[in-house]
Amino acid sequence: MSACRAGRSPRAAGWAACAVAAASALLSACATPIKPGSIIVGNPQAVDRAAVDRLRARLVGTWKLIAIRDRDWITGAETPAERAADDGQLIYAANGRLSVQIVRVGRDQAAPGSADGFSSYFGRWQLVPAEGCIIHYQEGNLNVAQTGQAAKRYYSFDADGHLSLATPPRKVAGKSQPSPVFVWEKIP
Repeated sequence: MSACRAGRSPRAAGWAACAVAAASALLSACATPIKPGSIIVGNPQAVDRAAVDRLRARLVGTWKLIAIRDRDWITGAETPAERAADDGQLIYAANGRLSVQIVRVGRDQAAPGSADGFSSYFGRWQLVPAEGCIIHYQEGNLNVAQTGQAAKRYYSFDADGHLSLATPPRKVAGKSQPSPVFVWEKIP
């Protein structure tokens, strides 16, 4: 059992262990057709189905982007992102569809016709509670190079009910890089 499946956070478990566990879960899940909005679990006997259903219901809806932070996965420290959130919307539909638009501060100063400061994609979402993440299957993306990717987002909620979606840890030239954390507020 991976450290992630044992319930420890990705930071405590180590990002490499979580990446391996996530890849294994994704590969095993892909051996059978994936139904939009389905749930992948590591150990079906250990899953509290009612708790998973409550989590799924909590995620379904429309969310407004209220902040973007950078997380150091080694220390857990979060700082405001260099290019902060200006606006954005995330929709998790009950049928497993999703839509994401993100506008960063300074977008209004981009050259005409430029997509600088704007991100947008759509596709399917899948809850993976055993890994503490949601997978965004990007069927279409403003950035063509990202179309078709399965993007993992670690989820958490704060005391105010805000949803934080953190991208997995990454390294560039062997050096750990901060990961964006997108903070969303549910629109009633």
